[in-house]
Amino acid sequence: MRFRRGGSGGSRKVDGPRLEAAFREALTALLEDDLDAAEETLAALVRDDSSQVEVYLALGQLYRRRGDVGRAIRVHQNLLLRGDLDDPHRERALRGLARDFRKGGFLTRAIAAYEELRDRRPRDPEMLAALARLRADTRDFDGALDAQRRWARATGEDGRPGEAALWLERAEAERAEGRSDEARRALAKSLKLARGQAQAWLRLGELEAERGKPKKAVAAWQKAIEADPRVGETVYPQLEAVLAGLGRSAQFERDLRARLEAHPEDACARLALARTLGARGETAAALEEIETLLTREPDHLALHAARARLLLAAGQEGEAAKALGELVEVLERSGLLLPREPLA
Repeated sequence: MRFRRGGSGGSRKVDGPRLEAAFREALTALLEDDLDAAEETLAALVRDDSSQVEVYLALGQLYRRRGDVGRAIRVHQNLLLRGDLDDPHRERALRGLARDFRKGGFLTRAIAAYEELRDRRPRDPEMLAALARLRADTRDFDGALDAQRRWARATGEDGRPGEAALWLERAEAERAEGRSDEARRALAKSLKLARGQAQAWLRLGELEAERGKPKKAVAAWQKAIEADPRVGETVYPQLEAVLAGLGRSAQFERDLRARLEAHPEDACARLALARTLGARGETAAALEEIETLLTREPDHLALHAARARLLLAAGQEGEAAKALGELVEVLERSGLLLPREPLA
């Protein structure tokens, strides 16, 4: 969108009543989700009066909202080229441009725009939070941590959970690139800031197992389960394998039973126990544990699948067929499988 200047056929001032009415009309269109009507109403104003900076800013937001990022960028860039733009409007245009770049996936350009805004408003919380996220997304974790700490100082909020999350992300990135020692150091810093991070303990256990430290791996995984029992779905198979390697298979079952005695509602532990019993051939005991869980969660897919596998392994084909039929019904109810159509 180009700015129209004065002269023959150029822009003319739009009076206050018309401006107010147009904004009301555009707002009504937005509330009715008619973005095209809202755009046309606002565009008509700037065609007649290019001095209406507020209207251009509204148009930029409108374009970004409907996904027309290129036009939003042009609106904000053109505003920033104007020599008559006052500081508050320049900051709003710059913020809009940063948001445009971010939504469009132009992360480096978004960072540059937010950093220019930071030079103007160094304690702006929205800018600092955006910079922390963008820096992390571009794997600049030093920059992300700096922005996170600035955000905490600017807002007075406790920045440790956010900083811990960034250290965890850094650990994931380091591990993915094969730098296990750096990943472990990042996890240590993450857990120092927030001890109750199940995912951090889970990753630490995996790293300890990879470097041949099974006892440390077991300790880390146990802390992961204490922090969030839901990670047991991932942890228990790894924990069982490591304990078996240490010649302590019996301890796995003892630990599961102790866990269930203290936390009978722990579904992951109960399912792990059922699988352990089933692997030992104690089908009836294993099924009893699964039925206990199905009473609480009748549509849990993993439980139905586990029951069917147990029955098949035990050679109980008739009961297994019934269990598989119930699994199909659950899949249909959950929308993961189309309902059966009658044969023609």
